[in-house]
Amino acid sequence: MRLCGRYVIVTDSNLHTLYGEPLLAGFRRRGLPADLVSFPAGEGSKSRRVRDEIEDAIIRLGAGRDTALVALGGGVVGDLVGFVAATFNRGIPFVQIPTTLIGMVDSSIGGKTGINHEAGKNFIGAFHQPAGVFIDINFLASLPRRHFVSGMAEVIKCGVIADRTLFMLLEKRTERIARKSPDILVRIIEACCRVKVRVVGDDLKESNRRKILNFGHTIGHALETLSGYSLAHGEAIAIGMVAEARIASRIGLLSSAAVERISSLLSQTGLPTVLPAATDIQAVLAVARRDKKARSGRIAYALPTRIGAMAHQGGDYGTVVDDRIAVEVLAGMKMPREPSPPIPIEPRTS
Repeated sequence: MRLCGRYVIVTDSNLHTLYGEPLLAGFRRRGLPADLVSFPAGEGSKSRRVRDEIEDAIIRLGAGRDTALVALGGGVVGDLVGFVAATFNRGIPFVQIPTTLIGMVDSSIGGKTGINHEAGKNFIGAFHQPAGVFIDINFLASLPRRHFVSGMAEVIKCGVIADRTLFMLLEKRTERIARKSPDILVRIIEACCRVKVRVVGDDLKESNRRKILNFGHTIGHALETLSGYSLAHGEAIAIGMVAEARIASRIGLLSSAAVERISSLLSQTGLPTVLPAATDIQAVLAVARRDKKARSGRIAYALPTRIGAMAHQGGDYGTVVDDRIAVEVLAGMKMPREPSPPIPIEPRTS
């Protein structure tokens, strides 16, 4: 990456003191003009309001065409900062420094940036490639378990869509991964990065093969949106992968044995594989119908044909499936409702 006139590090409130201030000090020790901006942590900040606040902040700092933004954080930070970089002064450079597993294996690579809308996740955005992605697994040591496990959904997805060897490694090394053993983390992160770079390199703007990266995301994003983002991204995607694998099996693309392997690995990793009992299936499909891969209101899914390979029809990697099949699959995945407590019967007196 070429040197810029100035740098603005953008991070969230959880990381401001822990990592943001030390990184700012590091820039300044090297004589690089830099500033630090932060915003409230959480998916709720992927909004037009917070985007405007970041833009206002960097304008006050005097940012211009010679400024580079540094996205320090997880997927929310990377998506949001990348979108600001894509549109500020019609596009300025930005660098990704992911601090979460999801960021390292997925969201920091490929140039997708964006913010959420009430209508759905990542509805507003742009393609804007980072000038560099710098991954340090030491960040994962302080990552809460829920966020680490959530990131594993994207790792498992990479194995399903394009790397059978990675999938089998995950099946064999579940315990070492849970312990965050550095050697295994490096192996799986590198494998995922190779998958993502290879797929994106073939299809920069998701016109065709890049759609396979959305396995589990058509249903998953709908669940995430409807939950008000109380479901973590990886949790929603895990449920979505099971649903979409079952859909693939129902239409004859994927064996039931492969569905079981996918579901079992997700479960062993600590990810959910069933729908909450109260899930409104029609609402899920209504949100999914607004997915970017939908055609004329019909939902198109990225579906596997086996572990390591994805379906395509006439060169198109989006498979349209009748809603009736999706409804049946989702209904079969609902968690049983808790039975009502029995009504006590008063003893008869005579």
